[in-house]
Amino acid sequence: MVPSPSPTTPHSHRSATPPRWQRRPESRPEEILDAAQRAFGEFGYARTKLEDVARLAGVCKGTLYLYFESKEFLFRAMVRAKVVTALAEAEAFARSYPGPAEELLRHLVTRMYQRLRQEPMVRITRLVQAELGNFPELAQFYFEEVILRARRLIEQILRRGTDTGEFRTLAHGFAARGLASLMVHTAQVQCLFHHLDPDALSDEQALEGLIDLYLNGVLARPMGPLAVPAAPPRP
Repeated sequence: MVPSPSPTTPHSHRSATPPRWQRRPESRPEEILDAAQRAFGEFGYARTKLEDVARLAGVCKGTLYLYFESKEFLFRAMVRAKVVTALAEAEAFARSYPGPAEELLRHLVTRMYQRLRQEPMVRITRLVQAELGNFPELAQFYFEEVILRARRLIEQILRRGTDTGEFRTLAHGFAARGLASLMVHTAQVQCLFHHLDPDALSDEQALEGLIDLYLNGVLARPMGPLAVPAAPPRP
């Protein structure tokens, strides 16, 4: 009679529960996207290699190719996961916000600025400004899915405020463009040059000044100093 395999045979050991440190396959795309954001931010688009991303993600290059077929495909996926998703959340917030347009705009600027102020996002916006002009298809992609989408969201809020008499009628569309530029530039200065500025502002002061300057540019009536708004009510 051939004895049955004991619980300690190699076959039995292989079928045991995987080690606790072993990552689940479904977590790998997110880890790769996190690594891609870091790699593109540190090295720039042109200098980033898929080997860099795989190393930062702790996977082999072959595993990365299971999810992302090229560097361009990975960059687009990273932007959609890290930037476009946040824009979609802001759009949903704006649609469901019950209060005045002025109040909505303050809350929205706060949300967007706090996201842009995070160092990984500062590095990505710097990459976009410095490099994407050399990659026309990626520039078109970023313009349509991020810049234009953000502009349209701000335009909708400005129109809402104009209709209610909160905002003055503006001659052209610069106001929406200007807000996006102001937020990106302020976030970059705070992140990259704060330690060099002898009269540096805190992040709270920078955000308060940004909101004050912008709202006083679009409001239909003068107003006093602004404070950063408290946490908005949940929709």
